[in-house]
Amino acid sequence: MTDHHRHPHGAFVPEEEDELRLPPELKGRLTKFVLRLQQQQASTNISDDKRDKHQEQRHQQLEQKIQSLEQKCSALEAQAILVSVQQLDLLARGMAWVCSLSVLGLYLYLTGRFTSVVYHLLDDYDDNGDNHWSLVHALWFSLTQGLLRGALWFVPYWYNETTHGALHRRFEVFAIAFLVIARVRLCRWRERMFILVDNDETSDTNQDKKQSIDDDDDDNNNDPEQQPQEQQDSYGTGITEEALWDANYEVSARFLYVSIIRLRGLWTKTAQYLSSRADFMPPSYVRELKRLQDEAPATDWSDIKDVIPPHILNALTNVDTQPLASASIGQVHTATLKQTGEKVCLKVQHPHARSLIQDDLWSLKVILKVVAWMEPDYEFLEILMREWAKESVHELDFGKEAQNLRDAQTALDALYPTRDAVLYTTINGGGGDKISFQVEVPRPFDDLCNEQVLVMSFCEGVRIDQFDQLRAWKLSRPAIVDGVAQAFAHFMYTSAIFQSDPHIGNLMVRPGTTQSEEGFTIVVLDWGLAKRLHETKRLAFCELALAAATFDFGLLLDSYRHVGLEMKRENAALSMQNIRFFLRDMAPAAKARKRIKAKIKHDEKYRSTLPKNQRVPMKSKAYPGDFLFFVRVNELLHGLGSKLQVDLQYMDLIRPYAERGLRQSELYNSNNHTGIQSRRERIPPHVKAPGSDKVLESKLVCLFDVLRLEGNFAGAQFYALDKSGRTLANVVAGHQGGLKSHVPMELDTLVLGFSCTKAIVATMAHIMVKEGYLDYDEPICSKSIWPAFCPTQKPPKALEEALVRTPVDADDDTTKMSLDELSQRWTWKRRITLWHVLTHQAGMWSALPAQMTMKSFGSCETCCAAFEYNDENPEETLLPEYGPGQRSEYHYLSFGWLVAGSLCGAFAKRHNMVSVSFEAVYKAILHPRLSLETRTSGFRPCGGSGGHALAKTCTGDIAASKLLQRRRESLAIGEADDAEAKEQAATLDRLKQFRGKEFLLDPRGWNSLDGVEANTPAAGGRFSAAGLAHFYHELGTGRILDPEIVQDVTELLVHDTGLSALQGATSTMAAHGTKGSRGEDDSDNRTCLGCGYQLIRFDKDVDMNHPSAFGHAGVGGSIGFHHKTTGMSVGLMLNKADGGQEITLRIMKEFAEHFGI
Repeated sequence: MTDHHRHPHGAFVPEEEDELRLPPELKGRLTKFVLRLQQQQASTNISDDKRDKHQEQRHQQLEQKIQSLEQKCSALEAQAILVSVQQLDLLARGMAWVCSLSVLGLYLYLTGRFTSVVYHLLDDYDDNGDNHWSLVHALWFSLTQGLLRGALWFVPYWYNETTHGALHRRFEVFAIAFLVIARVRLCRWRERMFILVDNDETSDTNQDKKQSIDDDDDDNNNDPEQQPQEQQDSYGTGITEEALWDANYEVSARFLYVSIIRLRGLWTKTAQYLSSRADFMPPSYVRELKRLQDEAPATDWSDIKDVIPPHILNALTNVDTQPLASASIGQVHTATLKQTGEKVCLKVQHPHARSLIQDDLWSLKVILKVVAWMEPDYEFLEILMREWAKESVHELDFGKEAQNLRDAQTALDALYPTRDAVLYTTINGGGGDKISFQVEVPRPFDDLCNEQVLVMSFCEGVRIDQFDQLRAWKLSRPAIVDGVAQAFAHFMYTSAIFQSDPHIGNLMVRPGTTQSEEGFTIVVLDWGLAKRLHETKRLAFCELALAAATFDFGLLLDSYRHVGLEMKRENAALSMQNIRFFLRDMAPAAKARKRIKAKIKHDEKYRSTLPKNQRVPMKSKAYPGDFLFFVRVNELLHGLGSKLQVDLQYMDLIRPYAERGLRQSELYNSNNHTGIQSRRERIPPHVKAPGSDKVLESKLVCLFDVLRLEGNFAGAQFYALDKSGRTLANVVAGHQGGLKSHVPMELDTLVLGFSCTKAIVATMAHIMVKEGYLDYDEPICSKSIWPAFCPTQKPPKALEEALVRTPVDADDDTTKMSLDELSQRWTWKRRITLWHVLTHQAGMWSALPAQMTMKSFGSCETCCAAFEYNDENPEETLLPEYGPGQRSEYHYLSFGWLVAGSLCGAFAKRHNMVSVSFEAVYKAILHPRLSLETRTSGFRPCGGSGGHALAKTCTGDIAASKLLQRRRESLAIGEADDAEAKEQAATLDRLKQFRGKEFLLDPRGWNSLDGVEANTPAAGGRFSAAGLAHFYHELGTGRILDPEIVQDVTELLVHDTGLSALQGATSTMAAHGTKGSRGEDDSDNRTCLGCGYQLIRFDKDVDMNHPSAFGHAGVGGSIGFHHKTTGMSVGLMLNKADGGQEITLRIMKEFAEHFGI
C-alpha cells in the first residue's frame, strides 16, 4: 500500500516519490479533487464579522416577513370576525322582520276575513228586507266597509308607535337569543366531533406506531420504497379546545355589543353586569361589553329637555348639553345651582326607558318560562326574574333613588364615629401601614327631584379602572378593592340598605380624605337599584358570611333556613364548599377563570352521579328572591377584583362586618352599636346565691379570674353540694361564648355537657335492668330487646354480595372483606350484650351511621336505626371491629345509640308498642325519680332549652374539620397540592371516617337549631352545674338507684386507654410519668371505668384501684361527680370545647385541696 500524509487543511495528498507511479488519468482526478477541497476550505474561512452581518440581515428579513404575515393574518381574522358578526346581525334582523311581517300578514288576513264576514252579514240582512238596493245604499255600504278595514289596518301602526316598536323588538330579542344559544350548541358539537375525536385518534395512532415500530424498523431502513411517508395535517388539525371557544366568543361578543347598542333598555344593564364579571366571562365579552358601562347610546338634549320640569331647569345654569355618562335608564349632565353656585349632576330618564324596560322584562320572562319548561330544576330562575322585575320598577322612579341616597348617607353615618373619621384597609401600603379611606355617596336636592329627574351633588373622581390615573396618583389597586369590599360589606351586613349594582361604571375614586391628602375616597354612584332587607334576612346573610369564613357548619345550615333556601338533601360539607367558593378569595382574571372552569367541571362530574331530580341541590320553588341581590353584589365584587388584577382574602375582609351585624341585633341581646366588642372584655367572676363555704367560693373566683386572663377560657359554672344537699359553693364566671361573648354566664344558663350525658343514659339502663326490662348479659339482638340489631344467625345473602370481596375488587378496598371475616364479625355483633356496651367493650367504638346529616344526627331514633340491618342498603351495615369483651375502647358516640336502641326496644316489647322514642323512655323511667330542684335548675339530657338561656359552645380549634374541608375545596378548583397532601396523609387517613360528616369534628355545630334540639344520648345533654350536681347528689344518696346497685356499678371494672382527649379529666393525679402527691409512680394514666360511669381518682385516695368518686366528664372539661367518701356532689360546666383537661384539673385540684381529698 502507498503511504500518504495529511495536508494542513485536512486533505490527503500523495508523497512526492509516489507521483510518477500514478496513472495520468488518476493523477488528474486526484489533483482536481484536492483543488476542490482547498476551495471549500477557503470558503469556510470567511471572517466572523461578515458571517454575523449576514445572519443579522437574514434575521431582519425574517422579522419583516413575520410582521407582514401577522398583519395580514390580523386583517383576515378581523375581516372574518366582522363578516360573521355582520351576517349574524343581518340574520337576526331578517328573522325579526320575517316574524313581524308574518304577524302583520296574518293580522291583515284576519281583518280582511272579518270585514268580509261583516259585509256578508249586512248583505244577508238587506236581502231579507223588503227594500231593494239603490246606488246610495251601495255607496254608503262600501264606504262603511272601507272605513272599517282602514281603521283595522291602522291599528298595527298605532300599536307600533305607542309601544315604540315593542313587538318587532321582542322578535329581535328572541332571534338574538336563539342565535347565541345556537352558536354555543354548534361549538359544543364541533368540540365533540373534531377536538375530542382528533385527540382520541391521535393517541390511538401514536400507540399503534409505538407498538409496530420495532417490527418494521429493519425493513423500512433497507427498503426505501417502504419508508413511511410523512403525514400531512389536514386543514383545521391541531386546533385546541380553548382556541375553538375563543373564536366563538370573539364573534358572539361583538354580535351582542352591536345588538345591545340597537336594543338598549334592560339589555344594556345586563351587558354592564356581564362585563363586570372578569372572573367568569371570557376576555372578549369583557372587552366588548365594558364599553356599555357608561357609554350607552345617549338621547339628544332636545328630547331630554322636554322631560325636565321648568322649575328644575330654572334653578340650574351652565347645563352641559353633552351627557357626562349614559346608561340604560337615564343619562347624566353637569350643571350649576343658580342660588349657591354649587356644581351638581342632573340625572334625567330616557323618554322611552320605562316602556323598554318593562317590555324587556316581559321578553325575559318568556325566555325563562321556556327554560323552566325544558328544565324544571331551573324553575327558580323565574322566581329570581320576578324579584328582579320588582326592583327594576323601583329603579325607574328617581324619587325613590333620592330616598335611597338619603338612607345610604344615614348608613354611612353609622360607619364612622365622627364625620371626619376614616377607615383602614386590611392590607398594608408601601410604607407598611394600613391605608386610610372614606366612602362617599351623592347628596340629593329634594326640591329638585321627581320621578324622572334627579339633581344631586357632584362627586369628584375617576372610574376605578382608569389605571393610568391611578398610577399617577400612586393609588394601590388592591387597597382600592379592599376599600370597596369593606364599604359594601358594611352596607349589606350592618345597615338597612345596600347598593346592588356595584359594576365599574358606578364606582369612582379620588386621592385623599377629609382628614389628609393620604389615602383615598371611594364614591358609590347609582342608587336606583338598591335593596332593602328585612332584619331577619339581613341577619341570615350575616350568618351565611360568618359561617363560611369560620367553617361553622351549624351556623351555615341555620342561615340557609333563615334565608329561605330549602335543600333537596342536606349535605353540610358540600354546602360549605359551595358557599365558600361563592365567597372565595379574589384573584386576577386568568386565575379566577381557571378556578371557575375547574369548579364547573368538578360539579358537572359530581352531578352526573346523582339522580336527575337531585342535580340541582335546592328546591326550585323555595328559592328566595332576596338571595338574587346578595349573590349579584358578591359576584360583581369578585369581577371587580379580577378586573383590577387583585389577590384579596375576601372572607377575612367581610367577616368583621358580618359579626358586627349579628352582635348589634336583638337576637344576641347586644347593647353594642359602635363596633365589635372584644371577646376578652372583662366580665368578672361572681357568686350567685352564695353557698355556705365562702372560702372555697373566693378561691374559685380568683382561679377563674386567672384562667380568664390566660385566655383559654370562656364561661364556667361551679356548683357543689354536701352530703345533706346543702349548697357549698355556687360560682359563675365568664360569658356565654361565641356571638354571645358580651352576655355574662348565669346560674341557670344551660351548657352542652357532651359525654356528661352518658352517665344519665347509663342510669336509665340500670333502672330498667332492676325493673326487669332486660338483663346485663342478654345479647341485645334477642327478640325481647332489639331483634333488628342483628336479625339472623348467619349473614344475609344480600350482605355477602355487598361486602364480600370478589376477584374484580381492588385489594386496597377497605369496604370489602372475606366471607370468613364477615361471618366472624356478624357473630361478634350477635354476642354484644348491654354489659359490653356499658363498659365500652362492644367493639363498635368508631361506628357511625353511613348516611348522616346534622338533622339526622340529632334524631336518636334515626341513628339507632342505622345500627340495624337493612336489606335495602346492606352495604351500610355496621359491624364490630373486634369481639365483644376483648378490650375496652371509648365508644364516644356509638355508646349512646347502642344503649338507647336497647332500652327503647325493651320498653316497646314490654308495653306491646311498635316503637317508642328515647325521650319517651326517659320521661317514663328517669324523669319521675328526679326532684323538682333537679328538673328546674337546668337538667336537659335529651337536649333543647326548656325555657333556659343557652350558652354557645365555642372553640378555637377547628383544625380537623378545616383540613378536610380545605382539601375538598382545593380538589374542586383544581389547586390540590400533592406534596402537601402527602405531608397530611396520616392525618387525612385518620379522619377518613368523617368525610362527608365534617360537622362532627366541629363542636360549634351544637349551636345550630338542629344541634340545640338534638337528642344524642352520648353527647347532646344540656345542663347547668346546679342541675348536674343535684342529679349526682340524688344518685349517690339512693334516691334514683338503690345504694347497693350504685356501689356495684361504680366499682372498677376495666381500664380504657383509647381517645383520652374525648374522655375529659378523670383524675387529679400528676401528669403521666411524674410522681403523685404520695410519691408513688403514677405511670398508669388510663381511665377507670365502671358500668357506664367514669371513676374519678383524687390524690388522697388510699387505694388507686378503688377511686373515691364516680361520674362522667366530657369534651372541653365539663364534669359531674359524686364523692362517695365525703358525700359531696359537684357540677362543673365549661362552654369552651377546646379548653383542654388542664383547666378542669386546676379547678378540681382547688376543690380537692380545700377539702383535703
